[in-house]
Amino acid sequence: MDISERRILIFTGFGHFFTHFTMLLFPPLVTTIARDLGIELSRVFSISFLMYLLYGLCAIPWGFLADRWNPRFALALGIIVAGIGLIGAGSVRNPRMLSISLAVAGIGNSAYHPTGLALISKGMRLRGRGLGLNGIFGNLGIALAPFSAGFLGWMLGWKMTFIFFGIAGILGGLLVLIVPFSIPRLGDRQRGEGVSGQNALILFLILCMVVVFAGLMYRSFTLVLPSWLEFRYADSFDGIKNLFGDAISTGMSVNGLIAALATGLAMIAGMIGQLVGGRIADKMDLRRAYLMFFSLSLPFILLARLVPGWASLPLLGMFTFFVLGLQPIENSLYSMLIPAKWRSSGFGIKFTLGFGVGSLVVVNIAAFEPRIGLDGIVSLIVGFLLLTIAASSVLLFTSRGAVIRHMTDEVA
Repeated sequence: MDISERRILIFTGFGHFFTHFTMLLFPPLVTTIARDLGIELSRVFSISFLMYLLYGLCAIPWGFLADRWNPRFALALGIIVAGIGLIGAGSVRNPRMLSISLAVAGIGNSAYHPTGLALISKGMRLRGRGLGLNGIFGNLGIALAPFSAGFLGWMLGWKMTFIFFGIAGILGGLLVLIVPFSIPRLGDRQRGEGVSGQNALILFLILCMVVVFAGLMYRSFTLVLPSWLEFRYADSFDGIKNLFGDAISTGMSVNGLIAALATGLAMIAGMIGQLVGGRIADKMDLRRAYLMFFSLSLPFILLARLVPGWASLPLLGMFTFFVLGLQPIENSLYSMLIPAKWRSSGFGIKFTLGFGVGSLVVVNIAAFEPRIGLDGIVSLIVGFLLLTIAASSVLLFTSRGAVIRHMTDEVA
């Protein structure tokens, strides 16, 4: 990589880490917040609704701003706004004000995907590999959020956890502003072969449908996984719990801490998946690789739902390997279908659909969890995955006879 590509990868990597890390600080703290504020678990889930909704809905305006202004500046501004929202979340006790503060964090974090992915897709000669390496940073954030939120929530309390990472975000956003880097505005450094014109528009719309179902699956999984592990495997925590005592003054139980750590372990597999997915994106037809990863994830979530105890943890790890590992493939596929001058706006549409529509599941979980339990929610996740596989099959069938892949013969 030349110096421009290295800078793109470093700073988009930071942005990717920060957005996923801070968007997943909330789920491991759900039971702690419920006890501290004295409200029902289902109501705490609903506190995060605005955050996840605006995280998706605001991706389009951020993408439009990046296309018309500067994607690096838009990326930095988004990180700073998210940091301000997190500090606010750690400074209030009222559930409504907590919801508003988290919503500000969601608005700021929504800037990353339309800005960061446009920087990589246009500025990297090996797009798939760049997206895969960048994905590792995002998955590191996904994996470390349960660890960090669980540990700091146990040691310092949930408020100081939000404030600590809010300050880190503001400082990181300022750093992105200081070091300059740029990309071609109207072209791509990565060449490829695929479809164009009306055919590309049709495939883009079908791909958006796939992303809607995938977003429902992803948000459901990341939101309920820590709580599901805590309640489902509470009995197996007893031996470990004796080493620490049941709880300390912060209000986080040892069950919650161990469940958060187990969630992080499952998410680590997604980091490896991102690297593998990035390599495959530069070698395979993108549509076939996309369907393959979704399909291979299905048996692992089914088995994890059925297998009792800690045996489900490696199965969840394999599920995240495929579900998170397909992201470089998905983003490469979008890059092949969106003209360079509208790349940020196109990614904004994608993440508005994926994260914005996906946020609606937060309301459904809050409504359904008292009736069907967390095991029932996991079954719902399986249903969303089946819809995703069906939609990605339609994508492949509709474009049969075409080839959509990267061309890497001119770079090493």
